[in-house]
Amino acid sequence: MKHIHLLLLACFILSPAWACTSFIISGKATPSGRPMMFKHRDTDELNNRIAYFQGEKYAFIGLMNAPTLGGEVWSGVNEAGFCIMNTASYNLREDTLQCQMDREGELMYHALASCATIADFEQWLTTYPQPWGVEANFGIIDAQGGAAYYEMNNTHYIKYDVNAEQSGYRVVTNFSFAGRYEDYEGYERYLTASAIMQEAFSPQREFSATEVLNRFSRQYRHELLGVNISANNAPDYMVDQDFIPRRITSAMIVFEGVKAGDDPLHTVMWTALGYPACAVAIPLLVHSAHLPHYMLARDADNLHSEMCDASLAIKNQWAFPLHISNGNRYIATQTILRGTADKPALLTCTQQVEQVIHSDFLPLYQQWTTGAISDQAFWQSYDQMATSWMQQYYQTFQPYLPNAK
Repeated sequence: MKHIHLLLLACFILSPAWACTSFIISGKATPSGRPMMFKHRDTDELNNRIAYFQGEKYAFIGLMNAPTLGGEVWSGVNEAGFCIMNTASYNLREDTLQCQMDREGELMYHALASCATIADFEQWLTTYPQPWGVEANFGIIDAQGGAAYYEMNNTHYIKYDVNAEQSGYRVVTNFSFAGRYEDYEGYERYLTASAIMQEAFSPQREFSATEVLNRFSRQYRHELLGVNISANNAPDYMVDQDFIPRRITSAMIVFEGVKAGDDPLHTVMWTALGYPACAVAIPLLVHSAHLPHYMLARDADNLHSEMCDASLAIKNQWAFPLHISNGNRYIATQTILRGTADKPALLTCTQQVEQVIHSDFLPLYQQWTTGAISDQAFWQSYDQMATSWMQQYYQTFQPYLPNAK
């Protein structure tokens, strides 16, 4: 094994399996007045998919673990424009209550079914049965300008109003600021994400969803060590430890909310299923008939999504190709960032497909949201484009998926 990045060889301390990197940008800090929320999901269930639900009050779409039939989601948006996600926390629980934990997905499922605004969520929590079975940071944006994080344990929460942040945003990983300092987790990723935000964010311009993914989910940067791996300095292999993209990354979500007073159905949930270097973000909206089939369960007997299966196949063969000894801890950074004589870099392929999606969707979305085209015309064009995006994915990644459709 040649050219291993030695600076990180000492970093084999295992991190908790349930982890995420996130941020919220207030609509008060964007030119459009639209808030944005980002979730980079790390978990031990790598097969993820999208599903549509008709809730008690609101229909919604959510990110699911593929084997799950229902009753929990790990981020989502409903028809009222209410968006929710979470990051695991490991320093907030102080009670000794005997209860089932890790119920964050259940809480988010029921919140999406019941809440339209942050105020609704806070009122709803007063009726949601305790103990809640959670230890997490929940992020929420809504269609009325709300933007907040909630640090929650079994019985209490502390709210951080992102609209009141002087910076205009808030970054959160796997610790709660009100919790025990000695039990902070994800601090290294917090430093990296915060540094990227400080460098890249400006209230004078909008972040696009694809820019967010490229800056955060697809950078091999480690702020604590002062390491930033790019195509120019990428070794053949590198240890997978405390970068924002990790072997256990299963999905990335960017919620683009709406300005207060605009149609909440214009909220977009950009979703990439799988490992960041092999996954592309698809713009999704809350409509049962117009969710791309490849983001959903294949059928009742196969709950995997076609997109996630394709992304994971590339990841397992090319991004993490060493399958003996401790091989799964080593990233093939040359393949991801530089490519080889007969194959382009994985990131080059990803960005090429996303550029097509971005160029297709945004002009259509602009026409739709300004009333230049009807709902019917929008959905007809969207469905055609969405079909072509999967075809574009297979075509672009053909060197890595020789048997693809």
